[in-house]
Amino acid sequence: MTNEQYLIVSYFVCAALSVAAGVLVYLYLRRPFAGVADAASGKHLPTILKRLLPCGLVFPALLGFLSVSYESCNSTYSGIVADRSLLVAKNHEQISAILFCIVIAVIFWNLIAILILRSAQHGK
Repeated sequence: MTNEQYLIVSYFVCAALSVAAGVLVYLYLRRPFAGVADAASGKHLPTILKRLLPCGLVFPALLGFLSVSYESCNSTYSGIVADRSLLVAKNHEQISAILFCIVIAVIFWNLIAILILRSAQHGK
C-alpha cells in the first residue's frame, strides 16, 4: 500500500471510528440516561433530552476527528504523503482527539444529569 492510499484509507477509517465510538457510547448510556431524564420536570423536557443525547455524543466525536489538521505540519501534500511516520502520528492524534471529545461530552451529560437529579430532589 502506498502512502497516499494509506492516507486515504486511514482517514476514512478514523472517520468511521469516530462515528462508531459516539454511537457505542450512546448505546451504552441511553438506558441509564433515560431513567435520569424521566426524573426531569416538565412535559417535553425528558423527550428533548433523550433525543439530544445521540447528537450530543456523536457530534463531539466527529468534531474531535475533524479537529486534527494535516496542514499544521507546515508541509505540502507531497511532503505529508512522503512520510509514513507522520501519517501514523496524525492517525494517533485523531484517535486521541476523538476519545478526548467523547470524554468531554460524557462529562457534560453527567453535569446535566446531576442538575436534573438535583432539581428532582428539590421538587420533592
